[in-house]
Parts: sequence; structure tokens; C-alpha cells
Amino acid sequence: MSTTIYFFTGSGNTFKVAKDISAQIEDTKLIQICKDNLSITSDTSSDKIGFVYPVYATGIPWMVKKFIENLKINKDTYIFSVASCGTNAGISVNQIDDILNRKGTSISASFEVLMPGSHQVMYDVPSKEIQMKCFNDEKVQVLKVSESIKRKELHKSNKAVGIKKSIDTFLYKSFFNPSDWDKNFWTTEKCNGCGTCSRVCPANNIDIVDAKPQWKHQCEHCMACMQWCPQKAIQYKKKTLKRGRYHHPEIKANELYKRDSSNMI
Repeated sequence: MSTTIYFFTGSGNTFKVAKDISAQIEDTKLIQICKDNLSITSDTSSDKIGFVYPVYATGIPWMVKKFIENLKINKDTYIFSVASCGTNAGISVNQIDDILNRKGTSISASFEVLMPGSHQVMYDVPSKEIQMKCFNDEKVQVLKVSESIKRKELHKSNKAVGIKKSIDTFLYKSFFNPSDWDKNFWTTEKCNGCGTCSRVCPANNIDIVDAKPQWKHQCEHCMACMQWCPQKAIQYKKKTLKRGRYHHPEIKANELYKRDSSNMI
């Protein structure tokens, strides 16, 4: 019974969740959702398909939306989603299910895994205590999620409904326009032109010009460039000057360089 897990990641949180689920399920392939892999438009051979993603402004990243919209899937495929989030999945499950419904299918099961927040343009890095609690809880939750997936259990209890759905939809539509976010990135004198930001960017949105990053306004709002910069040189306006940085401690930056699906686990 083959399983393919498609994941989108910036801080490495969702990659960690996807890797841990993959380790519990036999015959599983991991494929990163990124610009290099948008050419994947069909998966009719997998018995189970999973989408693992971070929650942005209560919803799914735009690239995840585009990827699922373009992916041809058999109607009888067991489809699951796993939201990596700080509080809850918001309307992300609703969004994925709506896309699948237009294809004549639906989510079979959806899950949430709480992970440390990584949007440092809004808040500082969570404390080490909060991070460790998330990491420990993630191990327990992944085991439960994996067992449910192996048994092909049906589970969609985390869809947003009623007033919450209305509020979350308003927030997503009103505030989430990631393409123009990168106009406020800049670098301090600590930048040495190493190119890490360009390599980890899932949207291929950064070129290194004259030993400095240059953003191309195709930003996906993932903050990978800022979080993975070895010199902590990338800033957003002046909000991040006194804030820390976060990426999952068990994920290495070069693991996100291998974007070709043939190189994934």
C-alpha cells in the first residue's frame, strides 16, 4: 500500500512532521511542495496521499493551494491532511476539501499537530520550554496520526464551522497576500552573500546579486530566508531586529536544498 506525502515547509516544522509520519508508515515517499515540483500534476498510483502544511493566516499557503488544484487524483484514494499550527487548523481543512470536492473526491482524514510559531514579523520566538513541549507532544501525536492513517480511519472533526469559519475566512482574504511581503525584507552588514536564503526558498524567489539577496516578489510568506540565515542578517522592516530566529533544531538547511522529487526520501 504506497503512500505519498506532499509537504510545504519554511521553518522545517512541517518537514519534521512529514518525516516522522513517513517513518511510521511503510512504502512512503516524501515530496516537497515547491516551485521546482509544481510540474507534478498527477498522482494516480498512490493508495494514500497526504498533504502536510503550515497554517498561514488561518489557511493554506498559496503554493499548496495551487499544487492541490493542479494534481490529478483517483477518486477512491485515501487522502489525509496534517496542519502544523500554533493553535488550530483554521479554515485550511475547509479549503483543501473544497478543492478536492471540485475534483469529485474529498479529504478522508485531517489532523493537527501543534508546533512552535515561526512568524517572527508578528511575535518573538517561543521560549525553550514551549518549544520542548511542542516537540514532545509532536512525537506522541505523530504516532496517533500514523496509526489512524495506516488503518484508513475517517476523521474530519477539525473543519471550521459557523462564526469561526466566517471570521477565519475574512482574516485569510483580508490579510494574506504573500506575493508583496518581500518588499520589506532587507539585510544588515552581517550578510556575507552565502546564498543560504536563496537555496531554502521554496518559491525560488531570491537571487544573489552582488553578494546580496534580491527578492523577486513571488514570496510565499514562509519566512525561510529569515529563519535559516546563518548570520541572522535578514530583517523585516525594523520589527525583527530585536527578535530571535527559529527553525526546527532536528532539520538541517541542506535537507531543504534537495527539491527535486527524485532526491526526496
